Amino acid sequence: MIPILKVRKSGIYCSFQDLGRKGHQKFGIPISGALDQKAFSLGNYIMKNDPNAAAIEILFMGLELEVLADHRLLFTGREVSATLDGVPIPMWKTFTARKGQIIKASGNKDSKISYLFSETGFSAPQYFNSSSVFPKGQLGSALSKGMILYAAGTASKSGERGLIQSEIPVYESEIKVKIWKSPHLQMFEKSCRQAFESEEYVLKTGDRMGYFLSGPAMVSKHGHDILSDAVQFGTIQVPSSGQPIILMADAQTIGGYTTIGKVAEEDLWKLAQLPIGGKVRFAFK
Repeated sequence: MIPILKVRKSGIYCSFQDLGRKGHQKFGIPISGALDQKAFSLGNYIMKNDPNAAAIEILFMGLELEVLADHRLLFTGREVSATLDGVPIPMWKTFTARKGQIIKASGNKDSKISYLFSETGFSAPQYFNSSSVFPKGQLGSALSKGMILYAAGTASKSGERGLIQSEIPVYESEIKVKIWKSPHLQMFEKSCRQAFESEEYVLKTGDRMGYFLSGPAMVSKHGHDILSDAVQFGTIQVPSSGQPIILMADAQTIGGYTTIGKVAEEDLWKLAQLPIGGKVRFAFK
């Protein structure tokens, strides 16, 4: 365990994440984990880390770090306008930071979710066999000023690595995602079901627990409250407002609202990276 970075500014919300804590939902513990699992998995692939090695998930902007020891690092995800002593750092390509240098991830208007990786992975506290932070459940905390960040081991002597342009994910502000149908689907008016698949919805706001959409209202024939049912990352709930809520990585394990369906696993990364004001269309599988 090697101290490699010190937090000078913690940003809006930055936290350790991995692939999540699976097997504990029956106890009411969310899986959590990286929101954009494609960018997360590609980052560990580039670094030649363990696929579950912890990274820092950066939401929006504002992270500033002091380098405490020479080490190889990497940014993936949406463009984060990162610099090393004022010199721009390319996304999706490793770089070596030297002791005393300053890393800034200032973000821009399109920034959403980015990841910072260390070679060998970050050494972070584990809760139920995962380093994924979930403060609302008292499972760790977001990064804070003065925090020391540790790498699991020393960096290799190999050259820098990265992805070719054609393999880098394209993040868009208008997307279409596939969804699996919910058993509750027939509870909604036929015209609403048709509108849901033919019209677009706008992302109004959201966090790691859920994304709130605005668009054609989904009206249930018998009300929107049900006996609690299992939910997960990607489940689309509809409360009494008729406006869909898509549950995200820190979602609760059960919910009492009708559901339309679940976003297909392969499209979750697109949804996670949709910026506020972005538009989404749905297609049933």
